[in-house]
Amino acid sequence: MNAQTLLLVPVVVPLLCAAFILPLFRKNAKAATVLVLLSVLISGLAFAVASASAPKISYPWVEAFTLSFSLNGWKTFLLGFVFLFQLLTAVYSLGAVNRLVRPYLYLFALLIAFSSACAVILTDNLLILLVGWEFFLVALYLMIHSGGEQAEPAARKALIIGGASDFLMILGLMLFSHLAPGNEMTAGIPIASTPLAFWSFLLIFLGAGAKAGMFPFHTWIPDAAQVMPASGFAAMPASLEKVLGIYLLFVLTSQMFVLNAAARTCMFVLGIATVFAAIVPALVEKDLRRILALTAISPVGFMVCGMAVSEAAGFAGALLYMLTHATYKSAMFFSLGNFEDQAGSSQLDRLLGVARGLPLSGAAFFLAFIAAISLPPTGGFMAKELIFEGVLESGHGIVLVLLVLGAILNVAVFSKVIAVLYASGVSRKRAESGACVYSALIMGGAAVAGGAVFQPADGLFRAVTGAHEPGLLSGVWHFSILTVVSLAIYALGFLVYAAARMGRKNAAEAFSPLSASPVLGPALRMAEQKKFDGYEIGVNVVTFITRIVFRYVERLIDVVGDSVIHSGRWLLRPLLSGAHNGIYGNYLCWTVAGFIIVLFFLFSSAS
Repeated sequence: MNAQTLLLVPVVVPLLCAAFILPLFRKNAKAATVLVLLSVLISGLAFAVASASAPKISYPWVEAFTLSFSLNGWKTFLLGFVFLFQLLTAVYSLGAVNRLVRPYLYLFALLIAFSSACAVILTDNLLILLVGWEFFLVALYLMIHSGGEQAEPAARKALIIGGASDFLMILGLMLFSHLAPGNEMTAGIPIASTPLAFWSFLLIFLGAGAKAGMFPFHTWIPDAAQVMPASGFAAMPASLEKVLGIYLLFVLTSQMFVLNAAARTCMFVLGIATVFAAIVPALVEKDLRRILALTAISPVGFMVCGMAVSEAAGFAGALLYMLTHATYKSAMFFSLGNFEDQAGSSQLDRLLGVARGLPLSGAAFFLAFIAAISLPPTGGFMAKELIFEGVLESGHGIVLVLLVLGAILNVAVFSKVIAVLYASGVSRKRAESGACVYSALIMGGAAVAGGAVFQPADGLFRAVTGAHEPGLLSGVWHFSILTVVSLAIYALGFLVYAAARMGRKNAAEAFSPLSASPVLGPALRMAEQKKFDGYEIGVNVVTFITRIVFRYVERLIDVVGDSVIHSGRWLLRPLLSGAHNGIYGNYLCWTVAGFIIVLFFLFSSAS
C-alpha cells in the first residue's frame, strides 16, 4: 500500500471491525476485545508507516466540496497520543471485560469513537470534520448506555446536550461557509470585519467548547461518570473528547478566525465560569467518580483562557494541558476501576486506604496526581506556566488572579483525594497483576514523563503556535515571577486542604462545612438539586409548555370538535333518519337514483 492509502486505515479499519462486533462477537466479549486491540495495532502500524512521508489526498466531490485528508508533524504528534490512549484502553479492557454490563456495546462504541477521532484530526475539510464529530456523539451515547439500564437517563442527557451544541456549531459553520466559500480551515477571517463573522465564531466556539466540556454544556459529565464503565470514561470524556474539542478550538482561534476584544471577552467569561462551576462542587463531593469528572471539566477553563490571549505561549500551554490532562485523567479512571473492584463502591468513605491495599494501582494514581497538580517536571507544570505567561503578557491581570485561585482549589481537591486513598489502617493488601494494573501504571508514568516528551517538540510547537523565537517550551524552566506563583499555588493548596481537614474524623469529611456555610451552602444545595443545570431547566420549560398546550390548546380543540359533531348530528339526524328508515323499497330507489346520476356524469363527460 502507498502512503495515501495507509492514511485512511485508522479511519476505515476500526469501522470495519465495529461492523463485526454486534453480529458475530456479541456473546464472546473476550474475542471482541482482542479484535479491538488488533484494530488499534493495525491502525497504529499503518499510521507509523504513513507518517514518514507526510501524505495528503483529495477527492473532488459535489461542487465546492473536496474530501481531503493530510498528515503533518503536528497531526502526527497529536495522533500519537490518541493511539496511546486507545491502545492502553484496549489492553485495560482485556482485564476488565468481565466487569462490564454490556461489553459488546462498550467495545462497539470504542471502535466508532477511535475512527471518528482519527477522521476529525486527519481531515482538512469541515464537512468530514462534522461527520466525524457526529459519529463521535453517537459513540458517546452508546458508551454511556453500555453501563446498563440505569445509564439511560445520563446517556439521553449527553445526547440531547451534545446534539443541541452541535446544532449551534452547524449554524456557525453555515455562516462560516458564507464568509469562506472554499470551506478551508485556514481562512483567517478577522472577527472585527463583520457582525456575521462574530456570530459564526461564537456559535462554533460554543459547539467546540461543549465537546471539550465547557460551561454551560458540562452538566452531563458527572452524571455519566457515575454510570458508565471507568475505562469508557477514560477513553472518551476524559481523553478523546477533550482532544477533539480543544483541537477544534485551537483551529478556530488560530486558523479560522482572527480574534478581537469581544471574542476574547466571551472566551474569558466562559473559561473562568468553567473553572469555578466545576472545582467548587468538587470540594464537597463525596463520590470519587464525580470528583474526577468535575476535575475533568475545570481544566477546560484554563485551556480556553490560554487560547483566548492569542499568544504563542497561551496556545502552547492549552495544547500541552489538553494532552497532559487526557493522560493523567485516563490513569486516574483506570486506577479507579481497580479500586472499585476491591471496595465495591466509589464513595470516599468506602475508599479510605484502598491505595494501601492495591499498591500498584495506588502508585499509578499517585503518578497521575503529580501531573494533576502540575508539579515539575510534568507536562502539567509546563502547560500551566505557559498559560499564565500568555495571560500575563497580554495584560489580563484579573483573569490571571482567577486562574491562580482555581489552581489553588485544584491542588486542595486532589490533596483530599490522595489523603483518602492513602488513609492509614483501613485496607488490607491484595495481590495485583494483569492488564488493568499495567495499563494504569503505564498511563500514570506517561503523565509524569510528559515534560520530557514535550521538551524535544519545541520546534513543532513553535511552528504550530506561530512563535518566532526558539525556546518556547524550555523557557518555563527559568526562574521568574511565575515560578513564585506556582510555588505559592502548591503551598496554599496544601494549606487550604490542611485547614479543611482539621477537626474532621477522616479525610473524606474535609470541606464538609462548606455545604452548611451561609454563602456557598445554598448555592451548593441548589446545584445538587440541579437548579442550575441547563438541561433540567430546559426539560422543566418543555414540560410546562406541554402542560399549557394540553390544558388550553388540545382541550380547546376537543371542545370545538365535539361541538361541530353535536351540531351536525342535531341538524342532519332528522334527514338521515327519514332517508334510512329500514324499508327495502326506499333503499332500492336510492340505489337506482344513484346509478342514474352516475350514468349522467359518464355520458355527459363523453359527449
